[in-house]
Amino acid sequence: MVKSVLTVCTGNICRSPVAEAALRMELPGMTIGSAGLHALVGQDTDPDSAAAATRQGIVMAPHSARQFDEVIGRGADLILVMETHHRQEIAARWPQFLGKTFLLGHFDSTREVPDPYRQPIGMHERAVEIIAQCTQSWTRHLKQMTA
Repeated sequence: MVKSVLTVCTGNICRSPVAEAALRMELPGMTIGSAGLHALVGQDTDPDSAAAATRQGIVMAPHSARQFDEVIGRGADLILVMETHHRQEIAARWPQFLGKTFLLGHFDSTREVPDPYRQPIGMHERAVEIIAQCTQSWTRHLKQMTA
């Protein structure tokens, strides 16, 4: 049974904190966190991503980017990554986590979430739209597993 979910992107300032916030809203009984494979440690959520998330109805909490490592990975029952290369990097560096690592878009035609970092606001809005759709799909799946 899945009790903890970790969302992972590159810097842990755009996509994974938004996915974390969306899942926290949708799965209040679960432990939800986020990390980056190349985190901008200590930074808050990118202002454009946070604004796009708020417009989408996602309630953002204060955030401090953190680096993914073996301890953080071990603490998650499910690891949701934004792009295929994130899954590949986890598989190469921590093969023991491969079986619990999936694309956030797994149930949505294995769609990747494009990185909006340093891109126009429209890219942040598109990434947040995809994240919202994908987290809803994961929420349905996880709730079915526990029903």
